[in-house]
Formats: sequence, structure tokens, C-alpha cells
Amino acid sequence: MSPTYEYIVAILITVMMVGYTYYSLTSMTSSQLQLVEEEQLDAVAERLFDKILLTQGSPEDWGSNLYVNNTSLKDLGLSLKHGGMYELDVDKVMRLYPGSTEILNPLYINSTTFGTLAGLYDRDRGYWKYGFRLSIKTALNMTIERADSKSPTEKFRVNVKNYMDKPASNAEVKGTYIAIYIVKQGNQEYFDYSYTTIKNMTDWSGQTILDFKNNIPSVPQGSQNAYCLVVTANYYGLQSQNSIIDNEIKTLGLTIQGKYLIANFTQVEDIARGAHHLELTALELTSSLNIILNPAIDVTNGKAGKIVNYGGKNYRVYELQNPPSQDVIFVGLLVKKLGKWGLVFASRPRTPVAVDYMSVGIPSAGIKTVTMSRIVKIGENSYYTELTLWRTSE
Repeated sequence: MSPTYEYIVAILITVMMVGYTYYSLTSMTSSQLQLVEEEQLDAVAERLFDKILLTQGSPEDWGSNLYVNNTSLKDLGLSLKHGGMYELDVDKVMRLYPGSTEILNPLYINSTTFGTLAGLYDRDRGYWKYGFRLSIKTALNMTIERADSKSPTEKFRVNVKNYMDKPASNAEVKGTYIAIYIVKQGNQEYFDYSYTTIKNMTDWSGQTILDFKNNIPSVPQGSQNAYCLVVTANYYGLQSQNSIIDNEIKTLGLTIQGKYLIANFTQVEDIARGAHHLELTALELTSSLNIILNPAIDVTNGKAGKIVNYGGKNYRVYELQNPPSQDVIFVGLLVKKLGKWGLVFASRPRTPVAVDYMSVGIPSAGIKTVTMSRIVKIGENSYYTELTLWRTSE
């Protein structure tokens, strides 16, 4: 081979070796940078989770303060002022609930506001730097079913699972059966209640029967009444609660925000229309199953005007005379429809899923995500909290 061709081949081989070396170094550096970024995601998620669970936000009373909204909120944290470690403020948790198709939550703090305050969302450029999903659900998931067709129901079947959806065998289950009634004396009516409590243990499948055959709460003869059952389950230090109404008014939706009960009267298929007459004394149940009667007044067109500009004439707002304490888990109203009394309850927070709060969209396949979880307390009850975080592309 002539020296010229040998020279050309040598140059080509040299160029190829240099190019391959450059490519290898670039690829390796890029991979290392990507690994560093993924490791940093863990740190970002940890800081964010601590911020949510361990700080109170600004102003500190933003959960119960009617005048704090998406514009005036300065920082978001769910921790209870003067509470213990990982103890959350129920009013703040409720503000992350957007509402249902029946009742929108006028005090809802949207995820874009949270994302902006937490540095996850770039409001100026209009995109999410990080996507997130925050869920808070009862540490014990309970289902309650009527086991007979009697009125009032005598037997209830309770199924208890833990937050991993595994049967909670040998859990202690306590049922408090409450009768709420109206008694007429001449032209006067008064509102009162009675209750009984029984206990049982779940079997290997997490189920038990609560039999009230000989423990139906007594009511005065001739009274008009309604019944509800509140069930408390305890399992290896975890406590959760749920309820079932024995004669529920299905045409009335109810939610609670701070000291306001927001009601929406709706028409349900196959249920007769009729006027609803409310007994404006709210029945509050605490996590220790204390019962509190709390007077309420209609303020739909009054000082609560900032939160009632929703819906039509069926949308009503009632102000509780005394703001509910942190351990109040259910607030109910007695309602008369077509001559019969029934109940409607609002839970705080919602059960079993209190919060399912997220940025727009979900992570695509192959995108690294970081998930962190912790058990927290709201009142006396335990909740499983989970945060998932991932990077997004612009």
C-alpha cells in the first residue's frame, strides 16, 4: 500500500477513536448527571413532605379563616397549631377537598396555588416543574352494611381492613347506636337523643356482627325519630371511625367548612319530591363519641355571603353557634321530609379518603417517581398519608 493511503487510513482510525472516546465520555457524564438528579428528587420529596406535615402555613389559621383564599394564602402546611408531631388540622385538610358533583367547596385551595407556594409550579411560564399527588385516607378502612331489613336495623355487618387493604383480624370494634328524636308537648317541640354502645372483635377475615337486638336506644312514645350508627375500630394502636345512617335523607347533600354547614337540596331519581324542614340544632359527634348539640342559624344571605355565591335557590349555608373543635368527626342535621324525619351527616375529614390532591396529569411510563408515606393523627383518629413526586418536562 502506498504511503499516501496508509496516511489516510491512519487519520481515519484516529478520528474514529477520538469520536468514540468523546461519545463515551459524553454518554457517561450525561448518565451520571441523570443519576444525580434522580437522587436529588428524593431530597426534594422529603423536604416537601415535611413542609406539608410539620408546618402550619401562613396565616396559621388559614384552615378556619373564611377570608383566606387562593390569592391571599401565603404558605401551605397542614400541621395543627399547638398540636403534637404529625398531628394535622382538620380544617386545613378539609380545604384540600374540592367538593362533590352536588356541593362544590367554595373554600377549596387549588393545587396550582399549592404548587406555586411550594416551588413545584412556575406560574410565570405556566408549567409544572414537578408533578405531585398527596393522599390522606383512614388508616383502617371500614365498610358497614345492614344485616337485616328491620326498622330500626338490629344487626350490622362490619368489615375492617388496614391501609394496605389486608383484613384486620382481632380488631376491637365498638358500635354506638344513636336515636335522635323530636317530641311534641302541646304546641312546642323539643330535640333530644339517646344511645347504646356494644363491642365485638373481628374474625380472621376482618369481619364482625354488631347485634343491637336487645340494645336499641330507647325513644319516648309517640316521638318522631331517626337513627345512626357510629363505628370505632382499634387495631394495633390505629383508630378509625365511620358511620351509617339508618334513615338517610338522600335528597340533601351536606358538607362542613369551619363553622359553616353547606347544604344542597337535590332531586334523586325514584325519590319523591317534597319540602325539607330542618331542625336547626346540629348534632356533633367527637372522636371519643361525645355528643354535642350545637345551634345553627341560616346565613345564606348574611355575613357568610363570601362562601355562598354558588348554585341556585336550593343552596343554603348554616352557621354553627360554636365552631366545632378539632375532635368533632361528624356533624348531622335532623330533616323532615314528607312528614318523616331523617338524618344527613357531614364528616370531617371525609371518610375513608380525606384528600386526593394532585397536580394536573399523572407520571408517564418510565418516569422515576418517589413515594413517601407516614401515619398521622387528626383528632384521635389515625390516617395514612402518602406523597408521590416526579419531575416533568416543559
